Amino acid sequence: MNRILILAVSLCFPLPAVAADPVSRDVVVYGGTSGGVIAAVQVAKSGRSVVLISPTQHLGGLTTSGLGWTDLGESSILGGLSREFYHRVYQHYQQGSAWNWQTRASFGNAGQGGPAFNATTEVASVFEPKVAEAVFSAMISEAQVQVITGRLDLDDGVVMDGGKIERLKLEDGREFAGKIFIDASYEGDLLPGAGVSFTIGREANATHGETYSGIQSARATKNQLRDGIDPYVVPGNPASGLLPGVNPDAGGVDGSADTRLQAYCFRMVLTDVAANRVAVAQPPGYNEADYELVFRSIAAGQTTGFFKLDLMPNRKTDSNNTGGISTDYIGKNYGPGWNWATLDHDERLALAKQHENWQRGLIWTLQNHERVPASIRNAYAKWGLPADEFTDNGNWPWQLYVREARRMVSDHVMNESHCNGSVVVPDSVGLAAYAMDSHHVQRQVKNGMVKNEGDVQMPVANAYPVSYRSIVPKAGECPNLLVPWSLSASHMAFGSIRMEPVFMILAQSAALAADMALDDGLTVQQVPYSRLRPVLLAAGQALGAPAVGFPTAVVDNTDAGQVTATGAWIAASSSSGFLGSDYLHNDNAGQGAKQVAYAAPAGTAGMQRVFLRWTSHSNRASNVPVEIVTAGGSTTVTVDQRSNGGKWNLLGYFSGVQQVIVKTTGVNGYVIADAVGFSTVAEDDDSDFDGMSDLRELELGLDPMSPDTAFIDAVKRHPEFFDLHSAGEIHDLRIAGSTYTPGLYGFRIEGGPAWELLEDFQLAVPQDGPRRFYRVALQGTPSGLISALESGQPRKVVVYGTSLTAGGAWVSQMNSWLSTKYPGLLTVVNSGLSGKNSAEGVAQLQSKVLAHQPDVVFIEFAMNDAFRYSDGTPQLSVEQARANLVSMIDSILAQNPQAEVILQTMNTVWDSPSGSNQSATLRPDLAAYYEMYRSVAAERGLMLVDHEPNWEALQQGDLAAFRAWVPDGVHPVAQGLGKVALPLLKWKLTGGKP
Repeated sequence: MNRILILAVSLCFPLPAVAADPVSRDVVVYGGTSGGVIAAVQVAKSGRSVVLISPTQHLGGLTTSGLGWTDLGESSILGGLSREFYHRVYQHYQQGSAWNWQTRASFGNAGQGGPAFNATTEVASVFEPKVAEAVFSAMISEAQVQVITGRLDLDDGVVMDGGKIERLKLEDGREFAGKIFIDASYEGDLLPGAGVSFTIGREANATHGETYSGIQSARATKNQLRDGIDPYVVPGNPASGLLPGVNPDAGGVDGSADTRLQAYCFRMVLTDVAANRVAVAQPPGYNEADYELVFRSIAAGQTTGFFKLDLMPNRKTDSNNTGGISTDYIGKNYGPGWNWATLDHDERLALAKQHENWQRGLIWTLQNHERVPASIRNAYAKWGLPADEFTDNGNWPWQLYVREARRMVSDHVMNESHCNGSVVVPDSVGLAAYAMDSHHVQRQVKNGMVKNEGDVQMPVANAYPVSYRSIVPKAGECPNLLVPWSLSASHMAFGSIRMEPVFMILAQSAALAADMALDDGLTVQQVPYSRLRPVLLAAGQALGAPAVGFPTAVVDNTDAGQVTATGAWIAASSSSGFLGSDYLHNDNAGQGAKQVAYAAPAGTAGMQRVFLRWTSHSNRASNVPVEIVTAGGSTTVTVDQRSNGGKWNLLGYFSGVQQVIVKTTGVNGYVIADAVGFSTVAEDDDSDFDGMSDLRELELGLDPMSPDTAFIDAVKRHPEFFDLHSAGEIHDLRIAGSTYTPGLYGFRIEGGPAWELLEDFQLAVPQDGPRRFYRVALQGTPSGLISALESGQPRKVVVYGTSLTAGGAWVSQMNSWLSTKYPGLLTVVNSGLSGKNSAEGVAQLQSKVLAHQPDVVFIEFAMNDAFRYSDGTPQLSVEQARANLVSMIDSILAQNPQAEVILQTMNTVWDSPSGSNQSATLRPDLAAYYEMYRSVAAERGLMLVDHEPNWEALQQGDLAAFRAWVPDGVHPVAQGLGKVALPLLKWKLTGGKP
């Protein structure tokens, strides 16, 4: 026997049958589920006293009761203790001794949507129940969590005092007092006694603006019965009555509410290993009539798929429901005036036994009944129960799969919009990633046949955050209760969130929130998320990107009255990642004559984050103009729809938004119009959790989505660097890296009694002399562009260069920054020439630059000028490149002597294996071309934004980061440009005073 399995005993600390006084703990966790275990372990790890009360002797809930084919969705959602659990399981199966009924090689590595054993992440998503229980027991033992077995008195076991839970009372009279309580039961059994709002059943679609909640008859196409199955006891004779469990109709129109529950089942564990197999006998009270639908389905042509046989290690299965007639006991967990949640403990056990007997009878029927063809009987004959699982329960799982019972209704209800990513919550306490999944709810007569109703499975494109507000009661209700399972979610959203890994994730977050509430004497509703998030991250939780900046209001292309399409647009759904039912495209025709205008939703006021969503494809346009119309004018942002599809893309920050218009002018491919999102920038929003509000950062020209904490701390540690010194001591700006290290500091200017941030950059402090970087280095002459904008003069900017400009995110980043500071005054035209050098720049100068009558022109062509062919022949010599650059400058100034020409050196390069050529090898003299730009800028008195030293410093100092930010060897990604290029642009253009 493996050492890990020796720990599988339940760790229970006996207490007197009736305690004279309640046992008192900081935190009381009710529910011996997977989430209950994780919550209790985290409370103990936080140094708090805790008791875990489990109504069942065995811990782990579904995770230890047969759900070994984990509904993970994405392993990236795992963090902290949830990841530790699946990692420990992974480690167990790396041992040869773990494989006693088959070899590791014969198992393969199949899991749900990914490998069973992921060697990269070192987590296992497929496992035997006894192994899962052993891991949980080990975690409980190591944390020294007190576990007691006892059932809550469901009538008056939640004892309240002043609106708070004071203690829990069990059926046997034992009482447990606590300061904070965590309801980790599958039923939400603490909610009624705690006076917390909850619901049971399916909301109408209209309740939360959903599509798939409520009754679902038309969409119930999966796990459906075959056509032609007669609903009557005597086929063809309505007078004989309907078969048991079949309703005459759905009980309402699709999308309407009801109080029914989706079906439950046991996740059966079967094996075909003869030496470990226990035959399934006919269950007590077996009635052939209960399986009439099985017989009729077979008669209609079904020969396989009566239940799943997903393989776990050692030739065991996780046998879940599949098909129209299977292990789900449809319609048997509710009835007139009752449902599973309203039953007492003994009634639940009795109903669970009915489910067990149904499933045992199904196996026996398929293996033995004479109405089942011999071919089917023979196919199922080899399967039985594993003798080494559930040894004290007749080898049957302990826990019924209670897929849904009570759901809390708090101040925030998770719904379809959060699952599909159209709305992203700002207070993530964990990620979910599984499909919105409801099993069937009832059987009905439809078109004269028996049909199932309720099964809806809608995929989720990406992992999405779950709100902290959804696991705490609404304000004014029980202030010391956290609910990580029966959380506040619609029926369909709950169908995605309810998966066991997410339960563990939310349970750990609930425990950490409880610790913070106790530390600060707060109610659970008062726990500030700005302080909770760092604690969750420190515990290893995966929370997703800070999401204050994601849309809270959305206008989809199908929203009549808010969207105006000009010209012929085609609705389509072939590319994934869209919101709603479809998206629009322009059929790559009528360029310039077509547009789609989205009106800002009613109530959209003040500073807004504006987002755009599209679906990506190689045939999309890379230069789609999007006009943001505000009360003060309009700004056009260009987006590349060939990438970043299926997610919200920030266009910028705008005040007084009226319209967002997707245009087709000058585009080079299909244009997509899907959805626009808006998010009000509230006074206390702090998207990057650095202690400075988004509005303040916008005022100062900072990026609200990029944390500045390290820089603030560095400045506070080194105030002496802000003394005034002579110009001879000033060292020019160099950015290197993105975190604080000795000799590398991020700087801000002290502006008043508090530290206030004025710019976002770091610099290397030289170690080889007295020259250092001081405040005076930040004080320079701003560009003419900034001076004009500050005086209210509109400016047209043309950016001209290689693909580093044509597709470079620095253009939109700079545009967003300046448009936010000077709304309605800036027009940016991207005239970049992908794959072209300065000779082509001269040739196309008239059409690409001069025709626009620019006030400001940015120029960079050195990257392509420096390119050599494989035989060593240069495209252009340094002298030729210089002549071309000077020619362009002269032509621009000849047209408009007041025009401002700004030169740029760009990034360094490397021979990336994913690049289209040897990017560095074929540019051996790139540095010389950059030096030529410096020389021309000095001679002509032009502003130079010299990015090359900063990229060189990064390449020398942090090669891994450099390669990650320049993945193809030449073109920096947006993140890298935001960290390296944009800060220097801001500093140079503003003269150090953005």
